[in-house]
Amino acid sequence: MAVFLSLITSVLYGSGDFLGGLSSRRNTQTQVLITVSLAGTLPLLCVAPLFASSFTIKDLLLGALAGMLGAGGLGIFYRGLARGPMSLVAPLTATTSAGVPVIWDLSKGQQPGFICGVGILLAFVAIFVASRGQPNEGSSISTSAILEALLAGVGFGLFFCVLSETNTGSAPWPIVAGRTSAAVVLLASAAVRKVSIKPAGSWLTLLGCSICDTGANVAFLFALRYGQLGPVAVLASLYPAVTVLLARFALGENLNRRRVAGLLITLVAITLIAWG
Repeated sequence: MAVFLSLITSVLYGSGDFLGGLSSRRNTQTQVLITVSLAGTLPLLCVAPLFASSFTIKDLLLGALAGMLGAGGLGIFYRGLARGPMSLVAPLTATTSAGVPVIWDLSKGQQPGFICGVGILLAFVAIFVASRGQPNEGSSISTSAILEALLAGVGFGLFFCVLSETNTGSAPWPIVAGRTSAAVVLLASAAVRKVSIKPAGSWLTLLGCSICDTGANVAFLFALRYGQLGPVAVLASLYPAVTVLLARFALGENLNRRRVAGLLITLVAITLIAWG
């Protein structure tokens, strides 16, 4: 069940990134992030009592902290992509975000089995390979762009780690707190910078992005009920492969040999983690 929910998480994250990318073509990053945060919070707040009738202040505080870490990581990630090249920034971020939870587990004395460990190592390779862009995408990369990619990955990874410290029986209330805290921070930032938060064009992609992103967070939290943080977070971080496939079938983008190899390695990694 942990593997299944983790893969659902990666599919939803990958789909959300794809739809978020489409939305960003007509809207600013601030407009996309605020709309996605608000649109995901309100419906979740209505259905949360159906899943868990009780929660603690600690769960809400940890959820709020996780939400701000995730939003901060996303902001740094977008800044890193702007500096480029994406072909290095994206895989560095994805690989780092998968590595932080593994280190977190090891620091707490939790170690995966041998087969699962091999699967995790292959997953790191798959994440890096599948998320790389074209080799000629950008001629050079600055030290600051590398640091931003790593910081963004740490932010995403800590988002997973902090959520893992909540009581899984309180799900999805920590996600409600996280989405709310992220929305508040983003709205305050927009007010200080005096930028428009109203999105332009169709809302369908934004709503789809919000549903996918919020659903991914909830699925991740439920996956932690059945498995360790490290393997769950690594499988969830395979989302670049999903984004690549959606870009191929929805937008007609080509799959080069490297990305095909990344997808094949992904399948092997999933099998080993599930087996282990």
